[in-house]
Amino acid sequence: MAEPLRIGIVGAGGMGGHHARELQKRPDARVVALCDVADQALTGAAAYFAERGEHPARYTDLAAMLAGEHLDGVVVATPHTRHAAHLSAALDAGCHVLCEKPMATTAADARAVTDLAERRGRVLAIAYQRHGDPFYRRAHEIVASGVLGDIRLITVLIAQDCLANFLPGRTWRADPELSGGGHFMDTGSHIVDMLLFVSGLQPASVFANIDNYGTLVDVLTALSIRFEGGAVGTFAATSLSPEWREEFSFYGDRGVLNLRGEMTLHLKGSAPQAQSGTGPAVTPVANWIAAIRGEAPVQAPPLYGLRVAQISEAAYASQKSGRNEPVR
Repeated sequence: MAEPLRIGIVGAGGMGGHHARELQKRPDARVVALCDVADQALTGAAAYFAERGEHPARYTDLAAMLAGEHLDGVVVATPHTRHAAHLSAALDAGCHVLCEKPMATTAADARAVTDLAERRGRVLAIAYQRHGDPFYRRAHEIVASGVLGDIRLITVLIAQDCLANFLPGRTWRADPELSGGGHFMDTGSHIVDMLLFVSGLQPASVFANIDNYGTLVDVLTALSIRFEGGAVGTFAATSLSPEWREEFSFYGDRGVLNLRGEMTLHLKGSAPQAQSGTGPAVTPVANWIAAIRGEAPVQAPPLYGLRVAQISEAAYASQKSGRNEPVR
């Protein structure tokens, strides 16, 4: 086996800690450095490794970590608006990067980091875990097969009980300077990504109705989206639900594919048919390592980060203007 890849983590709490723990269990990678401005996150992550006889170097500054360590890759799991700067620094240092969602909060930043990764010849992957989920992968395959005909309408809903994350002062997600937005920018990023991944469509314009519900960020979001080629879609998100609901419907001119905990394909003239995922689940970390080693393509490449940023940017612009806004 080749030498284990040397990995640094910037943003060691939450999802950064999750990815660090998965990496620690792999024989083909080693977490050699941790970076976070929050002492609690840094201490907690370091304690996890210490319990297993490992002692990654600790940093509070990304530039210092990149200068002080010989790294093959960096996991970026910092607040959303910091992603572009941290991606650029890691790529400029010659590192492959796995980035938590959203890859960027603006389309310009998404294009810039994508171009930089291409120029540096480095793997840039987004930690959109649904790309490696057999359930959503099968949905993508069904739509791509053409069995539904032309996709004409998409309806999407994400409902969660997560208002506490967006109350002022509770978490960094409540601060638009760090988060770039609320529920729509956070969990909504995953849902918009799947809307695009499964459908294969490109967004053209967005009209938004957004309610901050007394906070500084979005809590309730309703979007009307038009896609290249004329298809239309709706996206709805709420942080006020007592239950988690995640629903997608892809309506073509020959049938519909529904994803509502279960997957059902209903073609015109036929009875609904239950569908199941195929193949193994592949985590973002596992796919990233395989891509670095040239063993697999990136399952959530930067293009999806750009498309999500385009929709997000157009949605927030529409909320300000009160008009339909083009995707740029």
